[in-house]
Amino acid sequence: MTSLQRERASAVCVQDGHLLCVQLRDPATQIARLFVPGGAIEAGETAAAAAERETFEETGFRVRCDEGRARIARYPFVWNGQEFQVITHFIWATLCDPSRAPEPVTDAPYNEGARWIPLADVPEAFSFLHVMSNEVLGLLSET
Repeated sequence: MTSLQRERASAVCVQDGHLLCVQLRDPATQIARLFVPGGAIEAGETAAAAAERETFEETGFRVRCDEGRARIARYPFVWNGQEFQVITHFIWATLCDPSRAPEPVTDAPYNEGARWIPLADVPEAFSFLHVMSNEVLGLLSET
């Protein structure tokens, strides 16, 4: 299997003791897992802008990222039968309007929607990808 390079950004957003996640189902394996929302950084886009855009596209929530509170991780990941060598910018984010309901999401069919998980559940929820768990927990410990 040939690995593709992918640079991406994810928003780490906590509200009332819960972490904003998105549940995605891998099209090849049909396994559903939770992720912090995020995706590819497009040409001319900052990591923070990508994380904000992807969070809105995947969850319907608008967030504002704090570029000064970020962690970068490099790791291999397999999605839809393709192996990627990934660089992810995990960036602290806050909801733009905590009282506002999320906008409707019209993302990919593998997106099963936003989930707010208790912070205590983060290690177990991300146990399939320890680097994500480590970086998210690292950002949480800096608060």
